[in-house]
Amino acid sequence: MKEAPVRRFHRRLGIIVVWFLPLQAVTGFFIGVGELAGESSFIQFMGTIHYNWKPLGGIYRFFLILATLAQGLSGLAIYFLMRTRTPKS
Repeated sequence: MKEAPVRRFHRRLGIIVVWFLPLQAVTGFFIGVGELAGESSFIQFMGTIHYNWKPLGGIYRFFLILATLAQGLSGLAIYFLMRTRTPKS
């Protein structure tokens, strides 16, 4: 396996995933804050985006999980491929 195609895959997937991970993080943050402060309609709306929205939400989260896993694994592959190029001292 060559490093260049792995880096290209990692970069292209990252450009796509970077738009969806903040949505999950921000809605999760507001849900957490809302549980501390008390329920409101805004927090319920954040919950709908974060973990409801059936069936499209389930499909969205499934692919987001796969993409995040692929990002992590390709990052690890890049790391190990990079280590093989460096001289051992």
